[in-house]
Amino acid sequence: MTCNVGNIDRMVRALSAVIVIAVALLFIETLVPKIILLAASVFLLLSAWFGVCYVYRTLGFDTAKPKAN
Repeated sequence: MTCNVGNIDRMVRALSAVIVIAVALLFIETLVPKIILLAASVFLLLSAWFGVCYVYRTLGFDTAKPKAN
């Protein structure tokens, strides 16, 4: 897998995941929306950790810096 997520994008994804986790745990009382938000945050964290976003790949986006030859 090639990295298609840049460093700033990774930080935004990780911060967004932390915020979504906090909202889900602190403010959402019903089970189904809480599970949906937690699952979304897991996907955000995984894409931030591995640097691969399949939505970006499908749409042809690439925010990573090109590698020098």
